[in-house]
Parts: sequence; structure tokens; C-alpha cells
Amino acid sequence: MNEITVSAKTLDDAITEASIQLGVASDQMEYDVIEKGSAGFLGIGSRQAVIRARIKKTVTEEIKAEEIKPEEIKKEFKKDFRKDRKEFVGHKERKEYKEHKEYKKDSKKDFKKEPKKEFVKENKTEIKELQHIYGNWIKFPTDKDTEYEITAQDCTVTSAYLSECENILKNGICVLNTTDNFKAMNKEEFSKFIDTPYKEQYHFSPVVNWNNDPNGLCWFKGYYHLFYQLNPFGQEWNNMYWGHAASKDLVHWTHLPVVLEPQEEILDNLAIKGGAFSGSALPMGDKVYFYLTRHIGPQDDGWDTVQYQTMTKSSDMIHFEPEKEIIREKPEGTNYDFRDPKAIKIGEKYYIVLGACIDEKGTFLLYESEDAENWKYRCPLITEETKIRTIECPDFFPLDDKYVAMGAWMSHYDEYGRFQQCRYYVGDWNGDAMDVHTQQWVDFGSNCYAAQSFQHEDRRILIGWISDFYGEHIATEPGAYGSMTLPRELHVKNEHVYTKPVEEVYTLLGDTVYEGTGSEIKVGSIADNRYYASVSFEETGDFNILLGQDGDKSISLTAEGGKVFFKMAGVKSDKVQFVSSVEKCRNAEIFVDGRTIEVYLNDGEDVGTRLFYNSNRQGIFCLNSEKDAQVKICEMKSIWK
Repeated sequence: MNEITVSAKTLDDAITEASIQLGVASDQMEYDVIEKGSAGFLGIGSRQAVIRARIKKTVTEEIKAEEIKPEEIKKEFKKDFRKDRKEFVGHKERKEYKEHKEYKKDSKKDFKKEPKKEFVKENKTEIKELQHIYGNWIKFPTDKDTEYEITAQDCTVTSAYLSECENILKNGICVLNTTDNFKAMNKEEFSKFIDTPYKEQYHFSPVVNWNNDPNGLCWFKGYYHLFYQLNPFGQEWNNMYWGHAASKDLVHWTHLPVVLEPQEEILDNLAIKGGAFSGSALPMGDKVYFYLTRHIGPQDDGWDTVQYQTMTKSSDMIHFEPEKEIIREKPEGTNYDFRDPKAIKIGEKYYIVLGACIDEKGTFLLYESEDAENWKYRCPLITEETKIRTIECPDFFPLDDKYVAMGAWMSHYDEYGRFQQCRYYVGDWNGDAMDVHTQQWVDFGSNCYAAQSFQHEDRRILIGWISDFYGEHIATEPGAYGSMTLPRELHVKNEHVYTKPVEEVYTLLGDTVYEGTGSEIKVGSIADNRYYASVSFEETGDFNILLGQDGDKSISLTAEGGKVFFKMAGVKSDKVQFVSSVEKCRNAEIFVDGRTIEVYLNDGEDVGTRLFYNSNRQGIFCLNSEKDAQVKICEMKSIWK
């Protein structure tokens, strides 16, 4: 195959498809852009991207000259490596990479000061042959007081860490800098490593690369646990792993080992996708039961797509029992979207809600169990009449004498042009279909998706995925795509869900930058573009608060004409209206964290989350209002220092 012409929805999709058809990585081909493509507005006037692609001549010559050999990772045992670590984990990209790199660990810079010991030098060499063409999750044991030399051939190691230390939930993994000879980073070095303009400092995000839906949220044996969808190989969605973090206070998180990986057949075939999709956790005595979707199918979802539900268990949240299948058969009329089990115990019975589409209507499917392992289909809990592709990441729980359901609307535009949002439903439930009284968007900013909640003591706590659906992401190295919202406490008042940051968030407030009253307030040069602002009005009226500016780009919180909304300028989403349900704003709590802005209105009546990629390291707050406002601005501390 000398040259092919490929069309797809986006340029990136066309490049990916060409790579698959040619059987090489994207960096091993060259292409001409015939048509860049356009999404249009609300799908009107859209045009597909078209490219003409071919394998690079140098790659063709290499393949003819030499078949690609199995990749190798070599380790040589010497002396005095970091103590109390027993495992090194490295992730590897596709085996088509021909670049040879050698990484040597200089552990002398990282020694702990200890009494001098006598060692007998013992040199060993171990070769790991990588098994899959997409990616490899390599683990090998290490010894105390040992130095290692890692040599990686024909591959790129995208993330690496040491794990299995004592009290791992507290101490976490030791991240290795893959760009600096696998240097083990201490806390200060790690905080500098992730300190980029577009990286959140008090919202959770992975060390590098892609994350999406929060999974398995729970409290167990003294720790809060956050699992999440993870692609360790790049800042774009691809075959899914489960990442993991733990916290004592819902604020400071410890990175932990990856726990689940895609199915082997997915890792061996670039034409299909899937993996360990989203799910939930149910603490059960001395174990936690986990429920998740296994997905396998073509790059474009269709009737060849297979989704089924599995479960696994863990007693330490690090090691997991083998998965077993629990739900495969779908109710009549259900399409291939059939996923994201959310488990809950109500009374003496256990329930799972699944996201699906039946007869072209988004549906919450309700399952029932006596033992949390054997499940029977009950009925549709909620059927949405609005045309959407499917419900994703459903949730269901009792709260304040009512029942609440939540679900993410996949591939849906609302009347304001917002794309892919979460919806909540409040009403009554008698064991069958839910009687819905009120419903509303979970977050008016449209950058919060796939939200999941859990109960701990007397609090219902929710965390959502901060996602970019408008093509505004700016990739940086090291960098990450996606983060999590601040943990939010939920309550039902007057049959509406009220949302506030959990009280622990306020422990991050630092020095006061400004405090005063006025209708025109300008505060510039807020350190690290990381701050909290409280704004209160004695009388409501129109206002504009500039929260970020980068050249021609800007973001403001605005009240005008009886609406409160985010006003965007100079970005791809600037024609979309991000309108709150609040008509008159009495007060606002504003959290700015690099690229992420969260706003809570009227003591939790509504909340909005927006991404704004601001390259400035200094934050800005400018208020212009018809009425005086009381304003307090504080710096926010990083959770990684």
C-alpha cells in the first residue's frame, strides 16, 4: 500500500484511521491535509477532514532491512537504591517505535543518609520481552539497598514508578522522571515537575497523560479512595486502565499503583478499543466489591461493540481478586451502549443502575440482588424522552427524604449549544420506576461530566470529571488531560440539589490578597493564578467579574438581563452560552486553579465549572458592578507540597 486517502470527523481521527490502515504509528507516516474539516455550529455546516497518507520512506526501508524485534528492558543489579520499595512499574507505547534510548539511574543523588554498610556486588541481567503491540504494563520486583540500571530498547516509557512501600496508602508510589534517567523524585521535585501553567494544583489530576471518569469512590479503613479512567500513554483517550489515589481528608491525595488494565486482545489489535471501563465500589465489611464494564469493539461504536459487567474484590485496595462476569444479557430493545454500573445498598437489598439506550431513549436500568453478586433485571428506573445517544455513568441514592438520580447525557447539545452535560432528577421511589418531580443540569459550565457520588457517615459526596468537549486542550510536557472537581457535598432543598465544596477544601486557604467593599475592584498579579474569592451583594444587580485573560482570550462571570453566566471570548466555545439556573446572584464562591475555574452561586443553588487555558502565571480578579459587593480573595495552597 503506497498511498491512501482517508476521511473522518476530525483531523486527528483521520490521522488515527490512516495509521491503522497503514499498520504503522502516526510518527512513522507522512500525510498531506486535503481538507481540515469543520464541526460547524451545532453540527450545521460540518465538513469531514481529509488526508492523503503514506509510510515514511525511512520506515519502509527499516522494515525491509530488519523485522522489528521484541522490545527488551534490561536491569543490572548494583547497590544502594531507594529503600523500602519492592516494585518498579513501567508503561510502554507501541512497538513500532524504532528510536533507541538508554536510561541510566544515577541513584547517588538520591541516597538516604544511613550508616555505611558492606555489600557484596552482584551483577545480574534480566530481560523482559514485551508481549503486546499497543502497550505493556511491566512489573518486576526490586531489592532493598540495590541500584538498578534500566535500558529500554525500541520503545518509549511513558510513565514509571516504584511501589509496594510500607504503608503505601499513606506514602504512595515513588514517581520516576522518565525524561531524566528515571530519577526518583522526592516531594519537592515532584511538585516542581507538575507545576505548569495548565496544571491544577489543588484539584486532583494524574501525574501525566489522560484521565476521565471518576470510578470506585468510597471510604474504606480510614481512607477515601478515588479510582479513575486512565490512559498512561498520552494526552488523548485510548484503551482504558484504572488509576488510583487515596486521601485522609478529601483534599491531599496520594498517587497509588494502577490496578486494572485492558483485555489482552485489545492490546494486540490497533483496530479495536475498550478496556476496563467505568464502575463503582461497595464497601462490604473487610472487603470492597467493585463493579465495572468491560468493553471491546471497533474504533467506531456499533453493533459489533460488546459491553458486559464484571466484579472484583479487594481487602487492601492495592491487590484485586480475579474478575467474574455478572451481567451480560441486555433487556429487549437495548442498543450496544450498556455500561457503567453504580452499586448501592438500600435497606436489605442491593441495587445497580446501568446507563443504556432502549428504543432510542436514554435509560437508567435497575438491577436487584440479595447478596451483591447475583443480579436480576428489575425495570427501567428512568426513561429520558429527550433524544440522546445514551445515559453514561448513572447514579442513584436517597438524600434528605427524597431520591436522586444522576446521569451524563452522551452526544447531546442543549438549547444553549452546551455539549455533554450531567443531569439530576429528584423525586420519590417505591422500588420500581422513579417518580421524578424536578430535574436540572448538575453543572452549568459544561466542563463537568461523568459525576459520581458516595456516602460517608452523614455526607453524600460527589466528584466529577473536568473535561474538555470543545477542542480547547493545550498539550504540555509533562502534562495531563483532565482533572477532578473539588469534592462536593450534596443536599436536597425544595426538591432541588444544592452543591457546596466539602468543608475540608477551606483548609487550603492561604494568605489574604484583598478584602474590601466596592463596585469597582481590581486585583492583579495573584500568585500562581491560584486563588479563592468570596463575593457577596447586599442588593442584586448586573455585574462582570473578569477571572482570566490571556491575550485576546478571556473568561468572566457575568450577570446581565436576568441571567448569570460564564462569558467566554477568543476561544472555540465563545459562541456557547453557559447559563446558570440562578436569575439573581446574591453571593458567589470562586475557585481559580490554573486552567480550571469552579463557581458556586447562592450558597450552592447552582455550580459551574469551566476550563480556560491561561498561560499567565499571575491571576487576575476585576469586578465591575451596579451594586457594591463585599469581596475577599485568598491564595490557595497546593495539595502536592
